[in-house]
Amino acid sequence: MKSAEFEKMGMLFRNVHAIGKKGRPFMDYVWMCEVDEKKSLKVGSTYRNSNRAKEFMFYIAEAERIKLREALASSKFLSVMSDSSTDSAVMEEELVYVRWATAGKMEVRFVGIQSVDKPDASHIAEAISSIMETVSGSEDETGQWLQKLVACGTDGAAVMTGVKKGVVSQLRGDRVEILGIHCMSHRLELAYSDAVSHNKLARKVNDLLSGLYTFYHKSCVNRPNLRGSFEEIGMRHLMPTRIGGTRWVSHFLRALENFLKGYKGLVHHLEQAQSPGGAGNETQKAKARGFLHIMKDGAVIKFSCFLRDLLTQLSSLSLTMQRSSVTVAGVHDSLTSTMALMLKYKSRICRPGPWLKTVLGTNQYESVSLKPCDDHSLNQSKDHLIDLLAKTMDNRFGNVSHGILRAMRITNFRYWPEADRNADFGDSDVQELITHFEPLLLRAGVKVEEVLDQWTVLKSRLYQDPSVLKNISWREVNQQLGQDCPDILHVVDLILCIPASTADCERGFSAMKLVKSDWRASLKNQTLSDLLTVQLSTVSITDFDPVPAIKLWHVGSLRSRRPAFMEHRDQHRKDESDDESCEDI
Repeated sequence: MKSAEFEKMGMLFRNVHAIGKKGRPFMDYVWMCEVDEKKSLKVGSTYRNSNRAKEFMFYIAEAERIKLREALASSKFLSVMSDSSTDSAVMEEELVYVRWATAGKMEVRFVGIQSVDKPDASHIAEAISSIMETVSGSEDETGQWLQKLVACGTDGAAVMTGVKKGVVSQLRGDRVEILGIHCMSHRLELAYSDAVSHNKLARKVNDLLSGLYTFYHKSCVNRPNLRGSFEEIGMRHLMPTRIGGTRWVSHFLRALENFLKGYKGLVHHLEQAQSPGGAGNETQKAKARGFLHIMKDGAVIKFSCFLRDLLTQLSSLSLTMQRSSVTVAGVHDSLTSTMALMLKYKSRICRPGPWLKTVLGTNQYESVSLKPCDDHSLNQSKDHLIDLLAKTMDNRFGNVSHGILRAMRITNFRYWPEADRNADFGDSDVQELITHFEPLLLRAGVKVEEVLDQWTVLKSRLYQDPSVLKNISWREVNQQLGQDCPDILHVVDLILCIPASTADCERGFSAMKLVKSDWRASLKNQTLSDLLTVQLSTVSITDFDPVPAIKLWHVGSLRSRRPAFMEHRDQHRKDESDDESCEDI
């Protein structure tokens, strides 16, 4: 291909990458090419149609899949994260991410998405295997991905975690060393829901927030009137937000913050709405009167402030669990600190949070008089919720504090003791890890018998300067001691590749719903997978290099590519027309 043609194809591939990165339809590619022509950029007319844009998108995604295939081939261990959701065409879609670690560096990448004919365990397991084989293969030079599989991260659905016929059990087969990890973020949501369902005052706050959202969100009268109330008192608009339909504590915290910060404006509007001369029918006035009665209850407001303090800590924990790089050891550390802080909020310890502290000892909130409440009953409700939450979190996260998951704490330097007490630290944990993962380690070529000795060498080398442990990472440890302690560092890579959360899958579904909208509900599986690969895996638009994709496209045809075909044909037709005009003259 000539240099001018190569440059022209580079502009076309960049346009396709740009629409894929933004989740735009293929017809936008034609429009972008027309804009380039207006800028005097010669992109040609040979490949200026949506069908060619779809073809270019495939090769851009294929270039990323080749990179992923090479990375997985060089890794010794990998884990799979998978989740299911329904798209705009009411089809069950299975989405897969892969996580691996090489020389202390963790990577999480999108693999693919595929529709499932029937959402049962066998069909889902088959879809996961099919998606993984597109980047790993089953018996080719890249190696068998199942032979490297360490763990499967899923949500808590029975179809995924079933002991006998679940998806994890089918992928595991007779290899008991493969772990099934229930997403830690989902566990936290379930623990909080279990605790709230048994606390009367917490349920009352939930019902109030949910009712306010419905009262304003679905009314074209109440919503603008609420904005007017905020403007009258000189406040920023803070509309009630939804508390249900999501899996993260942060969404409930946002709804609670909007309620507390916009409390004065809400009361101002509800007082107008429930008055005899207010807008709306009698049903709306009765609802406004009921909301106003609950909102002026001192117990409800003080408990809402307590919930705000509590949910701030749980939301911070949830956000930590949702990070792509979070490890099981990191989750254990965050859980311990959150539980310690949460227990400080109990009334007998007399450690109220910052929001609750502002309303204690007063019967007013935001200059609005509140109905007095019984402090003893309020403290009982607070302590009851904290006790319930401690119990439910212990039930949901119990396996993190013992067994093989607890042994993974050696990868978190915060658990390492002082230098003068490090003699036997981690020996039992390393031995437990070796015993459990021995078949995987042997298949990867790790010398299992030397791991314990290398662990001792690793500790002694790192403890030569204990202050370094506060800031060092496993990637830096590999650079310093990779030649001296290779086998123990392979064990560390195995631990680091185990996922603690499937939040990446949730983010992938958010991207899917933007790409496969109601107007693009007929997208095929391959096209949808290519679009998501470009959006989730490729670099930014400014850093995108189209050369690898262009080379794949150039050799991917049985016949030679002709980027200037349409221009030559148009020029030929123009010459013939000129000749006919000369003959007529």
